Amino acid sequence: MIKSKAQDLVDAMARRIIDEIRPPRVVIGLSGGADSTLALLICRRVRDLCPACFVQAVHCIHGLDADDPVWLAHCQKLCRRVDVPLKTPKLHIVYGNGRSPEEVSRSERYGALLRELKGGALVLGHQADDQCENFFLALKRGSGPHGLSGMRFMTQDERGIILRPLLGLTKKQIEEIIKALGFDFVYDISNSYLKFERNFIRLKVLPLIKERFPSIEKAVLRSQKLCAYEHDLAMRYAKPVFESVFNADDPKLPRFDFSKLNLDDEALMLTLLRMFWMSMLTLPPELDVLKSSLNLMRISADQNGLVKHEGVELRRYKNSLYLMNPCIFPARQCFTLKSDQSLHLGDFVYTLQSSSGKEAFSVDGDFVILDFDLKGSQKIKPLHRAHAREIKKLLSEYAVPYFLRQQQCLVKEPSGRILALGDRCACVRAEPSRQSFVLKIQRAG
Repeated sequence: MIKSKAQDLVDAMARRIIDEIRPPRVVIGLSGGADSTLALLICRRVRDLCPACFVQAVHCIHGLDADDPVWLAHCQKLCRRVDVPLKTPKLHIVYGNGRSPEEVSRSERYGALLRELKGGALVLGHQADDQCENFFLALKRGSGPHGLSGMRFMTQDERGIILRPLLGLTKKQIEEIIKALGFDFVYDISNSYLKFERNFIRLKVLPLIKERFPSIEKAVLRSQKLCAYEHDLAMRYAKPVFESVFNADDPKLPRFDFSKLNLDDEALMLTLLRMFWMSMLTLPPELDVLKSSLNLMRISADQNGLVKHEGVELRRYKNSLYLMNPCIFPARQCFTLKSDQSLHLGDFVYTLQSSSGKEAFSVDGDFVILDFDLKGSQKIKPLHRAHAREIKKLLSEYAVPYFLRQQQCLVKEPSGRILALGDRCACVRAEPSRQSFVLKIQRAG
């Protein structure tokens, strides 16, 4: 391929990104291989044509191969040459318990890349050959229409915008373009390891199928397109329902209210659950995770049910499901909180926030005591209640899920007088002559 033709192809792919997206920022997942190298060159051209767009390359260090330093050095040299800043996060990959190194690596890598988006778009180097491999990988996992539909130029979901500009090119074409432009790339020796599922399909399964069925790739692409149509049609029906039951007021604790849903409509419920899980995941959960989630919804009474997947916990409280990362709660003891400071306890931050609301309380002095050694049977009297009630009953009335009650505390004066129950209610009236506060509780990070 001559250089001018290669540059024309790069320009065309860059202009498509600008015309369809015009992102303020693009992030490239850079391995140093041919595919990601061309993705980097396209993004550099986006910056040339649209100087307001910031370009960031990210090379994830997996720590699983002796050649990691070689790939890192290549990516550093390449990014210096094209004048693109490079970040090199070290992934924490722990596999086992049914999770393969590939699955864990993919999840960790996507997480590292998505953290760099900051309102921009993620550009990945998937190409035409990957589509057929993905189809068989999805088939092996038992995926539905969404998983079988393959990749698209643009995906926009809870994760943000993901662009795959190389889907119209084969690996051979990509390598020709890079060489014509005067760049090189590294070959990942792990691409020949048959222990990895994708490599086994690429090197063993597909050549055998192509020998018997030469047009299999065209048939796969046709099936992917049909699956994509069916998935898009299903989303038109499911999305309005999901929006009516999904609550993300607290992005660290998204909630799914299933009180008015027909749990016997399994097709709809599994679709909604997949959308719910995706509010905190980078890759769709498998069917057994969704079925376990549906079973938790069908329990007639509140129980300590729990579904775990990729480090995220799904819990139920009353007629709602909650997604959360596991958290460390404050120790069951007393802490001093000053009015001008924040207190970091476990995974939570506690602050006295100035307020004149109906649940505000006055503070005599410059600090309060936070008592986390709650006794559920202890009775306290909220300010706007006629009678005292047990703390456990009040927490239930104030809709504090049982799995988050350890973040609540009694706010006390040094004398022991109770001022408030956590961030839920005041127990004394705010005095106009004194400064008044409410306790603010936030998840750290």
